[in-house]
Amino acid sequence: MAHSGLFRTSGQLLPGTMCDHQFISSQITKQHGRFYSPHYPSSYPKNCRCTYLFRARLKERVRVVFEEISLQKGDLSCLNKADLIRIHDGTQSQAPIIAVLCNEATEIEILSTGPNLYIEFVANSEWPGQGFKAAFQFQPIDDINTEVDKTVPGVVTSNPRYSVIGPAVSATRNCNLVRGIPINGFPIIVLDNGD
Repeated sequence: MAHSGLFRTSGQLLPGTMCDHQFISSQITKQHGRFYSPHYPSSYPKNCRCTYLFRARLKERVRVVFEEISLQKGDLSCLNKADLIRIHDGTQSQAPIIAVLCNEATEIEILSTGPNLYIEFVANSEWPGQGFKAAFQFQPIDDINTEVDKTVPGVVTSNPRYSVIGPAVSATRNCNLVRGIPINGFPIIVLDNGD
């Protein structure tokens, strides 16, 4: 759903949907923008599913920074959460999962391995939270931060010095373990596919 004023999603709302958007990189479109959960900064509606599809050009990647996430609160694990954000390294929900986000967090950076990124926001709880606000940017592959040692595959942190680069968990593999580990007071999610 597009919002008026400060909280307007930059992408194109797909016809016949409440909150599915696509963002396409081209010479005539902006290379960056913002997107939000429905009704942000108010509470998102119950029983909703929104998708955000990013399509970069050849030799580009998609960079997303979740500046604020405030979903249904609970324990640190996202395993049995009714409200969550799934990030896929591709164009659909069957693509490999880079990260699963839940609870509350700030400044989580996601970087696709190729030109496409697919984000699902699922809200099925009885007590919805505020939602999320995020920024995106289409980046040339050779313009990506070269500090590889600060990019940790499969790890989501609240520390802006670290990024998530996918895929962390293959779509053909199960995630055997999801655990929250506090670092400097911030929870992180570790996705372990058993390797």
